[in-house]
Amino acid sequence: MENLFRVGIHYLNDYGYIEYDPNTKKAFVKLADNTKRQEVETYLSTEHVFRVAHKTLLDFEELKTVPTESLENFKLCLTRLWEATDVLVDWSRPILSENE
Repeated sequence: MENLFRVGIHYLNDYGYIEYDPNTKKAFVKLADNTKRQEVETYLSTEHVFRVAHKTLLDFEELKTVPTESLENFKLCLTRLWEATDVLVDWSRPILSENE
């Protein structure tokens, strides 16, 4: 059974998606703009340090993570993708597999 996480992305008028397999911990980026695709791939394979709210919105802690370590970390890193690459995550746009 397929257990992939997919989310739509776009840069200007270039629409694509990111796919993450939590079993293999690998990400795949589909975007026609090769420069932006490579930026996203680099971002998703690089360690990041984020300030994340802990118990309240005023209580932050630093979290060091590589996006592909877990689905939770992957989603957290996607929330900062636009700031790092100008590629927008389309959280509400459904991405179906090629078999659907």
